[in-house]
Amino acid sequence: MKMLIGGKKVDSRDGKTIDVINPATGEFIDTVPMATEEDVKEAVRLSKDGFREWSAMPLLRREGIIKKFLVLLEENKKRLMPILARESGKSPLVGVFEISQTAGLFSGYIETAKRYDGKILVPGTELGHDGHTEGDLLLVVYEPIGTVAAIVPFNAPLLLFSYKVAPALAAGNSVVVKPPTDNPLALIKMAELLWEAGVPGNTLQVVTGKGSQVGNWLVSNPGVDAVTMTGSTEVGVGIATTLAKRLAPCCLELGGNDPFIVLDDADIDIVADQACGARTGNSGQVCIAPKRFLIQNSVKEEFTRKLIENVKKVKMGFDPDVEGEMERFMDMTNVTNAKVMMGSLINEEAAKTVEEQVNHTIKQGAKLEIGGKRNGAFYEPTVLTGVMKDMDIARDMEIFGPVFPIIGFDTVQEAIEIANSSQFGLSGNVMTNDWKKGMMVARAVQSGVVVVNGSSMYRNQMQPFGGYKMSGMGREGFVTLGEMVQEKTIVFKNFLD
Repeated sequence: MKMLIGGKKVDSRDGKTIDVINPATGEFIDTVPMATEEDVKEAVRLSKDGFREWSAMPLLRREGIIKKFLVLLEENKKRLMPILARESGKSPLVGVFEISQTAGLFSGYIETAKRYDGKILVPGTELGHDGHTEGDLLLVVYEPIGTVAAIVPFNAPLLLFSYKVAPALAAGNSVVVKPPTDNPLALIKMAELLWEAGVPGNTLQVVTGKGSQVGNWLVSNPGVDAVTMTGSTEVGVGIATTLAKRLAPCCLELGGNDPFIVLDDADIDIVADQACGARTGNSGQVCIAPKRFLIQNSVKEEFTRKLIENVKKVKMGFDPDVEGEMERFMDMTNVTNAKVMMGSLINEEAAKTVEEQVNHTIKQGAKLEIGGKRNGAFYEPTVLTGVMKDMDIARDMEIFGPVFPIIGFDTVQEAIEIANSSQFGLSGNVMTNDWKKGMMVARAVQSGVVVVNGSSMYRNQMQPFGGYKMSGMGREGFVTLGEMVQEKTIVFKNFLD
């Protein structure tokens, strides 16, 4: 598959490529170009023409193009989902979910853009430099930023492509997308559908390659006016540092070590079931998945036993009949009780990292209750007990895989202290039958999202989504189109005299 630069499908200048492999089976799928620095520079240069063309286009016309894209997406979704499943090594259910969210994101951001219609400030509210402002008319308008670099991670490429590209286009920006290295194919196909719908080839472009090279070239290019990125905290800090030198804005959704807090009045059967599903979904590769299980000591033994019962029911594998499996999930209303195999991690290196982190935690004194084995890119759901609150896994070591470290606590205040002991603050949850107590915990936990009586795996398109502390900066969601525009005040001096 090719890169998308300047309205053309192109190879890299030096012809180098990267293999795309199904991590669950080892099957070769395709190649993508390994972009050179000159390829990236060209995309950014052409994006300036794309910005001028797209930003000058009336919003009504841009809306028509997005509506055409949504029709094309509906017509092509059965082609996209098997690609995503195979290149990611996971169930087509994930692709069904991502595409079902995409349509709402693109249409929702266009509707939001219609409401960024500016405002008039009340004249004469203060003296001003000349002592007179009562005759002045102050008009506040919103303008697009320019070229936006969108860096998309592997765990939900279509969904997070949409969360970044949809608002950027709705606001009138041009976008250069850096897709994930391991699974870029479905994303590229989606970008091609946007071209087919009428988005100019200079307005939306895709450059492929390793993030350590292509991502750095893109972020450091002075022609990039803003960056929106989902990924690791380490990479995010690097991006923020680079952009700070030219005072360019960035929206960063980074790492998390989300607490799953269980109080002793909760229904443990329900809680154990939800904990298992939330942590094994997408093989644990979800930024807002629960990663630390804080259980009140009086119910810790019961929770552990019932969690293990649920974990034993999890089946791992990859169904080669992707198309047939996809048909089962096409109607999202039927997936609540669907039997879905847990797929592989994104690659073998990721699985080895999880293996090393688990072994490290065991060396620190934790006990392995179930799991703990790796087979290629697969890693078994793993339950660890005896985890103490000062261990790395209980604080700042984020495990991006299906691992359940169980940490006991006695009082609610102790649970809050453990939850807040991490440098991260992306999401979290508390399980209790006492809603007032749940509200108290939700307000005390230092996190961008806290769910009461549900798992931390919660993201609504309307909410301002993002984290506290080292989990990021900025927010995504319909209410945050402001991340993609800049405010200007136009003053008509003495206009009202």
